[in-house]
Amino acid sequence: MSENLDQLGGFLRNLAQALHISGMPTHDIERHLNAIGQRFGVRVVCFAVLTMLTLNISAQDDSEHRVEMLRLPSSDYNMARLIALEKLIRELEGINSLSRCTAQLNDIMSAPPLWSGWPFVCMGFLLSGSVAVLLRGGWTEVLCGGLVGMLFVGAYLALARVPRLAPATPVILCAGAAICAHALSLVFPQQTPFITAVAGVVLLLPGFTLTIAMSELATQNLLAGTGRLAGVFMLLFMMGAGLAIGTQISQHLIPAHTTGTLAQLPAWVIWPAIAALGISMLGVLQAPLRSVHVMVGGSLLGWAVFSLVGAVLGNVVGAFAAALAIASAGHLYTFLTGQPDILVKIPGLITLVPGSMGFRGLHALMEKDSVVGVGLITDMVLTGAVLAVGLLLADNIAPLLFARRKRDL
Repeated sequence: MSENLDQLGGFLRNLAQALHISGMPTHDIERHLNAIGQRFGVRVVCFAVLTMLTLNISAQDDSEHRVEMLRLPSSDYNMARLIALEKLIRELEGINSLSRCTAQLNDIMSAPPLWSGWPFVCMGFLLSGSVAVLLRGGWTEVLCGGLVGMLFVGAYLALARVPRLAPATPVILCAGAAICAHALSLVFPQQTPFITAVAGVVLLLPGFTLTIAMSELATQNLLAGTGRLAGVFMLLFMMGAGLAIGTQISQHLIPAHTTGTLAQLPAWVIWPAIAALGISMLGVLQAPLRSVHVMVGGSLLGWAVFSLVGAVLGNVVGAFAAALAIASAGHLYTFLTGQPDILVKIPGLITLVPGSMGFRGLHALMEKDSVVGVGLITDMVLTGAVLAVGLLLADNIAPLLFARRKRDL
Protein backbone atom coordinates (compact mmCIF):
# COMPACT_ATOMS: atom_id res chain seq x y z
CA MET A 1 0.00 0.00 0.00
CA SER A 2 2.85 2.37 0.84
CA GLU A 3 4.38 1.95 -2.60
CA ASN A 4 1.02 2.55 -4.29
CA LEU A 5 0.42 5.66 -2.19
CA ASP A 6 3.84 7.04 -3.12
CA GLN A 7 3.22 6.37 -6.81
CA LEU A 8 -0.23 7.98 -6.68
CA GLY A 9 1.10 10.96 -4.72
CA GLY A 10 3.81 11.63 -7.28
CA PHE A 11 1.33 11.38 -10.15
CA LEU A 12 -1.20 13.71 -8.50
CA ARG A 13 1.54 16.24 -7.76
CA ASN A 14 2.63 16.33 -11.39
CA LEU A 15 -0.96 16.38 -12.63
CA ALA A 16 -1.88 19.30 -10.36
CA GLN A 17 1.13 21.27 -11.56
CA ALA A 18 0.22 20.55 -15.19
CA LEU A 19 -3.37 21.69 -14.67
CA HIS A 20 -2.18 24.88 -12.97
CA ILE A 21 0.36 25.72 -15.68
CA SER A 22 -2.35 25.21 -18.32
CA GLY A 23 -4.67 27.77 -16.71
CA MET A 24 -7.20 25.75 -14.69
CA PRO A 25 -8.66 27.67 -11.69
CA THR A 26 -7.66 26.36 -8.26
CA HIS A 27 -11.16 25.22 -7.26
CA ASP A 28 -11.37 23.07 -10.40
CA ILE A 29 -7.93 21.58 -9.66
CA GLU A 30 -9.08 20.66 -6.17
CA ARG A 31 -12.31 19.15 -7.54
CA HIS A 32 -10.45 16.95 -10.04
CA LEU A 33 -7.90 15.71 -7.51
CA ASN A 34 -10.53 14.94 -4.88
CA ALA A 35 -12.55 12.97 -7.45
CA ILE A 36 -9.45 10.98 -8.48
CA GLY A 37 -8.80 10.16 -4.83
CA GLN A 38 -12.30 8.75 -4.44
CA ARG A 39 -11.80 6.56 -7.51
CA PHE A 40 -8.55 5.18 -6.05
CA GLY A 41 -10.01 4.59 -2.59
CA VAL A 42 -7.92 7.23 -0.81
CA ARG A 43 -8.64 10.62 0.68
CA VAL A 44 -7.05 13.57 -1.08
CA VAL A 45 -7.06 16.98 0.56
CA CYS A 46 -5.80 19.58 -1.88
CA PHE A 47 -4.93 23.15 -1.01
CA ALA A 48 -3.85 25.24 -3.99
CA VAL A 49 -2.87 28.89 -4.21
CA LEU A 50 -1.19 30.73 -7.05
CA THR A 51 2.36 29.88 -6.04
CA MET A 52 2.01 26.78 -3.86
CA LEU A 53 0.27 23.42 -3.88
CA THR A 54 -0.18 21.15 -0.87
CA LEU A 55 -1.51 17.59 -1.18
CA ASN A 56 -2.40 15.38 1.76
CA ILE A 57 -3.06 11.82 0.61
CA SER A 58 -4.15 9.23 3.17
CA ALA A 59 -5.56 5.73 3.19
CA GLN A 60 -9.19 5.30 4.15
CA ASP A 61 -8.20 3.78 7.53
CA ASP A 62 -5.68 6.59 8.21
CA SER A 63 -2.90 4.00 8.46
CA GLU A 64 -0.67 5.81 5.95
CA HIS A 65 -0.23 9.40 4.89
CA ARG A 66 1.73 11.21 2.25
CA VAL A 67 2.19 14.97 1.97
CA GLU A 68 3.31 16.71 -1.21
CA MET A 69 4.29 20.38 -1.27
CA LEU A 70 5.65 22.25 -4.26
CA ARG A 71 6.06 25.75 -5.54
CA LEU A 72 3.99 26.42 -8.63
CA PRO A 73 5.38 28.33 -11.62
CA SER A 74 3.47 31.01 -13.48
CA SER A 75 0.53 29.83 -15.55
CA ASP A 76 -0.97 30.61 -18.95
CA TYR A 77 -4.04 29.40 -20.80
CA ASN A 78 -3.50 26.40 -23.06
CA MET A 79 -6.83 24.89 -24.01
CA ALA A 80 -5.39 22.10 -26.16
CA ARG A 81 -3.34 20.95 -23.19
CA LEU A 82 -6.32 21.22 -20.83
CA ILE A 83 -8.43 19.14 -23.21
CA ALA A 84 -5.74 16.44 -23.27
CA LEU A 85 -5.35 16.55 -19.47
CA GLU A 86 -9.09 16.20 -18.85
CA LYS A 87 -9.16 13.26 -21.27
CA LEU A 88 -6.26 11.72 -19.35
CA ILE A 89 -8.18 12.12 -16.07
CA ARG A 90 -11.19 10.33 -17.54
CA GLU A 91 -8.98 7.44 -18.69
CA LEU A 92 -7.51 6.75 -15.25
CA GLU A 93 -8.60 3.17 -14.46
CA GLY A 94 -6.62 2.13 -11.42
CA ILE A 95 -3.19 1.93 -9.87
CA ASN A 96 -1.98 -0.25 -12.75
CA SER A 97 -2.71 2.54 -15.24
CA LEU A 98 -0.50 5.11 -13.48
CA SER A 99 2.67 4.21 -15.37
CA ARG A 100 0.93 4.61 -18.71
CA CYS A 101 -0.80 7.83 -17.61
CA THR A 102 2.47 9.24 -16.29
CA ALA A 103 4.08 8.74 -19.70
CA GLN A 104 1.05 10.38 -21.37
CA LEU A 105 1.27 13.31 -18.95
CA ASN A 106 4.92 13.85 -19.84
CA ASP A 107 4.08 13.74 -23.56
CA ILE A 108 1.28 16.30 -23.10
CA MET A 109 3.48 18.74 -21.21
CA SER A 110 6.44 18.39 -23.58
CA ALA A 111 4.37 18.97 -26.74
CA PRO A 112 5.14 22.27 -28.55
CA PRO A 113 2.45 25.00 -28.58
CA LEU A 114 -0.13 24.74 -31.34
CA TRP A 115 0.18 28.42 -32.25
CA SER A 116 3.53 30.19 -32.43
CA GLY A 117 5.57 32.28 -34.81
CA TRP A 118 3.83 34.05 -37.69
CA PRO A 119 0.44 32.31 -37.32
CA PHE A 120 0.24 33.58 -33.73
CA VAL A 121 1.40 37.06 -34.77
CA CYS A 122 -1.33 37.21 -37.43
CA MET A 123 -3.88 36.24 -34.78
CA GLY A 124 -2.74 39.40 -32.97
CA PHE A 125 -4.11 41.49 -35.86
CA LEU A 126 -7.53 39.86 -35.60
CA LEU A 127 -7.57 40.20 -31.82
CA SER A 128 -6.57 43.86 -31.63
CA GLY A 129 -8.60 44.92 -34.67
CA SER A 130 -11.79 43.41 -33.26
CA VAL A 131 -11.16 44.97 -29.83
CA ALA A 132 -10.76 48.36 -31.52
CA VAL A 133 -14.34 47.94 -32.78
CA LEU A 134 -15.52 47.14 -29.22
CA LEU A 135 -13.78 50.33 -28.06
CA ARG A 136 -15.87 52.29 -30.60
CA GLY A 137 -12.97 53.06 -32.90
CA GLY A 138 -13.22 53.69 -36.62
CA TRP A 139 -11.62 51.94 -39.59
CA THR A 140 -8.30 53.67 -38.93
CA GLU A 141 -8.25 52.42 -35.32
CA VAL A 142 -9.08 48.92 -36.55
CA LEU A 143 -6.18 49.00 -39.01
CA CYS A 144 -3.69 50.72 -36.70
CA GLY A 145 -4.77 48.70 -33.66
CA GLY A 146 -4.31 45.50 -35.65
CA LEU A 147 -0.82 46.54 -36.77
CA VAL A 148 0.19 47.47 -33.22
CA GLY A 149 -1.30 44.17 -32.02
CA MET A 150 0.86 42.22 -34.47
CA LEU A 151 3.99 44.06 -33.32
CA PHE A 152 2.95 43.56 -29.69
CA VAL A 153 2.49 39.80 -30.09
CA GLY A 154 5.79 39.49 -31.96
CA ALA A 155 7.63 41.42 -29.24
CA TYR A 156 5.86 39.36 -26.56
CA LEU A 157 7.10 36.11 -28.13
CA ALA A 158 10.61 37.54 -28.43
CA LEU A 159 10.76 38.73 -24.80
CA ALA A 160 9.39 35.37 -23.60
CA ARG A 161 12.77 33.90 -24.56
CA VAL A 162 14.42 36.11 -21.92
CA PRO A 163 12.90 34.97 -18.58
CA ARG A 164 14.85 37.57 -16.59
CA LEU A 165 12.86 40.33 -18.31
CA ALA A 166 9.49 38.84 -17.35
CA PRO A 167 8.72 41.31 -14.50
CA ALA A 168 9.38 44.31 -16.77
CA THR A 169 7.72 42.88 -19.89
CA PRO A 170 4.32 44.64 -19.43
CA VAL A 171 6.00 48.03 -19.01
CA ILE A 172 8.31 47.57 -22.00
CA LEU A 173 5.59 46.28 -24.31
CA CYS A 174 2.96 48.88 -23.37
CA ALA A 175 5.46 51.73 -23.73
CA GLY A 176 6.39 50.43 -27.16
CA ALA A 177 2.70 50.10 -28.12
CA ALA A 178 2.00 53.71 -27.12
CA ILE A 179 4.96 54.96 -29.17
CA CYS A 180 3.85 52.91 -32.20
CA ALA A 181 0.27 54.21 -31.88
CA HIS A 182 1.43 57.84 -31.86
CA ALA A 183 3.86 57.20 -34.71
CA LEU A 184 1.08 55.71 -36.82
CA SER A 185 -0.97 58.86 -36.27
CA LEU A 186 1.51 60.65 -38.56
CA VAL A 187 0.49 58.33 -41.38
CA PHE A 188 -3.15 57.95 -40.34
CA PRO A 189 -4.02 61.25 -38.63
CA GLN A 190 -7.73 60.41 -38.36
CA GLN A 191 -7.29 57.99 -35.50
CA THR A 192 -7.26 58.14 -31.71
CA PRO A 193 -3.85 56.88 -30.49
CA PHE A 194 -5.24 55.86 -27.10
CA ILE A 195 -7.81 53.49 -28.67
CA THR A 196 -5.11 52.11 -30.95
CA ALA A 197 -2.75 51.55 -28.01
CA VAL A 198 -5.36 49.87 -25.78
CA ALA A 199 -6.46 47.61 -28.62
CA GLY A 200 -2.84 46.76 -29.36
CA VAL A 201 -2.03 45.62 -25.80
CA VAL A 202 -5.23 43.62 -25.22
CA LEU A 203 -3.28 40.34 -25.24
CA LEU A 204 -2.02 41.11 -21.72
CA LEU A 205 -5.17 42.69 -20.26
CA PRO A 206 -6.22 40.51 -17.28
CA GLY A 207 -9.99 40.79 -17.57
CA PHE A 208 -10.63 37.04 -17.62
CA THR A 209 -8.18 36.58 -14.75
CA LEU A 210 -10.28 39.04 -12.75
CA THR A 211 -13.37 36.90 -13.35
CA ILE A 212 -11.52 33.77 -12.22
CA ALA A 213 -10.33 35.60 -9.09
CA MET A 214 -13.91 36.57 -8.25
CA SER A 215 -15.01 32.96 -8.76
CA GLU A 216 -12.30 31.73 -6.41
CA LEU A 217 -13.30 34.23 -3.75
CA ALA A 218 -16.94 33.21 -4.12
CA THR A 219 -16.02 29.54 -3.64
CA GLN A 220 -14.09 30.40 -0.44
CA ASN A 221 -10.67 29.92 -2.06
CA LEU A 222 -9.71 33.15 -0.36
CA LEU A 223 -5.93 32.96 -0.61
CA ALA A 224 -5.98 31.97 -4.28
CA GLY A 225 -8.61 34.56 -5.15
CA THR A 226 -6.91 37.34 -3.21
CA GLY A 227 -3.54 36.54 -4.75
CA ARG A 228 -4.97 36.43 -8.25
CA LEU A 229 -6.87 39.70 -7.68
CA ALA A 230 -3.70 41.40 -6.43
CA GLY A 231 -1.92 40.13 -9.54
CA VAL A 232 -4.65 41.66 -11.73
CA PHE A 233 -4.22 45.11 -10.21
CA MET A 234 -0.43 44.88 -10.25
CA LEU A 235 -0.44 43.97 -13.94
CA LEU A 236 -2.85 46.80 -14.72
CA PHE A 237 -0.62 49.27 -12.86
CA MET A 238 2.46 48.09 -14.76
CA MET A 239 0.66 48.28 -18.10
CA GLY A 240 -0.68 51.73 -17.22
CA ALA A 241 2.81 52.87 -16.28
CA GLY A 242 4.16 51.59 -19.59
CA LEU A 243 1.43 53.39 -21.50
CA ALA A 244 2.15 56.63 -19.63
CA ILE A 245 5.89 56.33 -20.31
CA GLY A 246 5.34 55.66 -23.99
CA THR A 247 2.85 58.53 -24.29
CA GLN A 248 5.24 61.01 -22.67
CA ILE A 249 8.10 59.93 -24.91
CA SER A 250 5.87 60.23 -27.98
CA GLN A 251 4.74 63.71 -27.08
CA HIS A 252 8.37 64.86 -26.94
CA LEU A 253 9.58 63.04 -30.06
CA ILE A 254 6.58 63.25 -32.39
CA PRO A 255 5.38 66.67 -33.60
CA ALA A 256 2.05 67.86 -32.21
CA HIS A 257 -0.85 67.34 -34.61
CA THR A 258 -4.60 66.90 -34.53
CA THR A 259 -5.95 63.36 -34.18
CA GLY A 260 -9.39 61.87 -33.77
CA THR A 261 -11.74 59.32 -35.27
CA LEU A 262 -13.23 60.57 -38.51
CA ALA A 263 -16.50 58.60 -38.34
CA GLN A 264 -17.98 55.80 -36.28
CA LEU A 265 -18.39 52.38 -37.82
CA PRO A 266 -21.89 51.15 -38.76
CA ALA A 267 -23.62 49.14 -36.05
CA TRP A 268 -23.54 45.84 -37.99
CA VAL A 269 -19.72 45.73 -37.94
CA ILE A 270 -19.78 44.61 -34.31
CA TRP A 271 -20.95 41.11 -35.28
CA PRO A 272 -18.11 40.30 -37.72
CA ALA A 273 -15.75 41.80 -35.14
CA ILE A 274 -17.05 39.44 -32.43
CA ALA A 275 -16.66 36.49 -34.82
CA ALA A 276 -13.09 37.60 -35.61
CA LEU A 277 -12.43 37.86 -31.88
CA GLY A 278 -13.56 34.25 -31.47
CA ILE A 279 -11.20 33.15 -34.24
CA SER A 280 -8.29 35.04 -32.66
CA MET A 281 -8.88 33.12 -29.42
CA LEU A 282 -7.45 30.06 -31.16
CA GLY A 283 -4.00 31.59 -30.85
CA VAL A 284 -4.45 33.41 -27.55
CA LEU A 285 -5.77 30.32 -25.78
CA GLN A 286 -3.75 27.76 -27.79
CA ALA A 287 -6.90 25.92 -28.89
CA PRO A 288 -7.11 23.30 -31.67
CA LEU A 289 -8.32 24.50 -35.08
CA ARG A 290 -11.21 22.01 -35.08
CA SER A 291 -12.82 23.99 -32.24
CA VAL A 292 -13.04 27.27 -34.18
CA HIS A 293 -16.79 27.00 -34.79
CA VAL A 294 -17.43 26.38 -31.10
CA MET A 295 -15.32 29.36 -30.05
CA VAL A 296 -16.94 31.70 -32.56
CA GLY A 297 -20.37 30.46 -31.47
CA GLY A 298 -19.55 31.06 -27.80
CA SER A 299 -18.36 34.59 -28.55
CA LEU A 300 -21.47 35.44 -30.56
CA LEU A 301 -23.76 33.91 -27.94
CA GLY A 302 -22.19 35.95 -25.14
CA TRP A 303 -22.44 39.21 -27.07
CA ALA A 304 -26.00 38.52 -28.25
CA VAL A 305 -27.32 37.84 -24.74
CA PHE A 306 -25.41 40.81 -23.32
CA SER A 307 -26.77 43.15 -26.01
CA LEU A 308 -30.39 41.99 -25.76
CA VAL A 309 -30.66 41.84 -21.97
CA GLY A 310 -28.45 44.88 -21.41
CA ALA A 311 -30.60 47.02 -23.69
CA VAL A 312 -33.60 46.35 -21.43
CA LEU A 313 -32.20 45.83 -17.93
CA GLY A 314 -28.79 47.48 -18.04
CA ASN A 315 -25.22 46.32 -18.56
CA VAL A 316 -24.82 44.68 -15.13
CA VAL A 317 -27.81 42.37 -15.59
CA GLY A 318 -26.77 41.87 -19.21
CA ALA A 319 -23.31 40.67 -18.16
CA PHE A 320 -24.82 38.33 -15.55
CA ALA A 321 -27.30 36.86 -18.04
CA ALA A 322 -24.57 36.43 -20.66
CA ALA A 323 -22.26 34.60 -18.23
CA LEU A 324 -25.13 32.35 -17.14
CA ALA A 325 -26.03 31.58 -20.76
CA ILE A 326 -22.43 30.93 -21.81
CA ALA A 327 -21.69 28.60 -18.89
CA SER A 328 -24.97 26.73 -19.43
CA ALA A 329 -24.17 26.37 -23.14
CA GLY A 330 -20.75 25.02 -22.18
CA HIS A 331 -22.30 22.31 -20.00
CA LEU A 332 -24.76 21.45 -22.77
CA TYR A 333 -21.84 21.16 -25.20
CA THR A 334 -20.10 18.78 -22.79
CA PHE A 335 -23.29 16.74 -22.36
CA LEU A 336 -23.73 16.35 -26.12
CA THR A 337 -20.11 15.85 -27.24
CA GLY A 338 -18.07 14.92 -24.18
CA GLN A 339 -15.64 17.78 -24.91
CA PRO A 340 -14.63 20.24 -22.15
CA ASP A 341 -16.97 23.17 -21.57
CA ILE A 342 -14.04 25.61 -21.57
CA LEU A 343 -14.17 25.62 -25.38
CA VAL A 344 -17.42 27.58 -25.09
CA LYS A 345 -16.99 29.40 -21.79
CA ILE A 346 -13.65 31.14 -22.22
CA PRO A 347 -14.24 32.62 -25.72
CA GLY A 348 -17.74 33.68 -24.72
CA LEU A 349 -16.54 35.45 -21.61
CA ILE A 350 -13.65 37.15 -23.41
CA THR A 351 -16.17 39.42 -25.15
CA LEU A 352 -17.48 40.53 -21.74
CA VAL A 353 -14.46 40.64 -19.44
CA PRO A 354 -13.74 44.10 -18.05
CA GLY A 355 -9.96 44.35 -18.50
CA SER A 356 -10.11 47.40 -20.75
CA MET A 357 -12.29 49.19 -18.16
CA GLY A 358 -9.61 48.87 -15.51
CA PHE A 359 -6.87 49.86 -17.92
CA ARG A 360 -8.73 52.98 -19.00
CA GLY A 361 -9.57 53.71 -15.36
CA LEU A 362 -5.93 53.59 -14.30
CA HIS A 363 -4.97 55.79 -17.24
CA ALA A 364 -7.62 58.31 -16.17
CA LEU A 365 -6.22 58.30 -12.63
CA MET A 366 -2.72 58.92 -13.98
CA GLU A 367 -4.15 61.82 -15.97
CA LYS A 368 -5.60 63.12 -12.64
CA ASP A 369 -9.19 62.54 -13.76
CA SER A 370 -10.17 60.80 -10.54
CA VAL A 371 -13.93 60.80 -11.12
CA VAL A 372 -13.70 58.91 -14.42
CA GLY A 373 -10.88 56.69 -13.15
CA VAL A 374 -12.65 55.54 -9.98
CA GLY A 375 -15.87 55.03 -11.91
CA LEU A 376 -14.22 52.79 -14.51
CA ILE A 377 -12.37 50.71 -11.89
CA THR A 378 -15.62 50.30 -9.94
CA ASP A 379 -17.36 49.16 -13.13
CA MET A 380 -14.53 46.68 -13.73
CA VAL A 381 -14.88 45.07 -10.30
CA LEU A 382 -18.68 45.02 -10.49
CA THR A 383 -18.68 43.45 -13.95
CA GLY A 384 -16.14 40.84 -12.86
CA ALA A 385 -18.31 40.00 -9.85
CA VAL A 386 -21.54 39.50 -11.81
CA LEU A 387 -19.71 37.40 -14.41
CA ALA A 388 -18.39 35.19 -11.61
CA VAL A 389 -21.88 34.85 -10.11
CA GLY A 390 -23.33 33.84 -13.47
CA LEU A 391 -20.60 31.22 -13.91
CA LEU A 392 -21.06 29.80 -10.41
CA LEU A 393 -24.82 29.46 -10.79
CA ALA A 394 -24.51 27.64 -14.10
CA ASP A 395 -21.66 25.44 -12.84
CA ASN A 396 -23.75 24.31 -9.86
CA ILE A 397 -27.19 23.99 -11.51
CA ALA A 398 -26.49 22.76 -15.05
CA PRO A 399 -24.54 19.58 -14.05
CA LEU A 400 -27.42 18.51 -11.81
CA LEU A 401 -29.95 18.96 -14.63
CA PHE A 402 -27.84 17.08 -17.17
CA ALA A 403 -27.05 14.31 -14.67
CA ARG A 404 -30.80 13.80 -14.12
CA ARG A 405 -31.31 13.81 -17.88
CA LYS A 406 -28.70 11.06 -18.27
CA ARG A 407 -30.45 8.94 -15.64
CA ASP A 408 -33.78 9.40 -17.44
CA LEU A 409 -32.20 8.29 -20.71
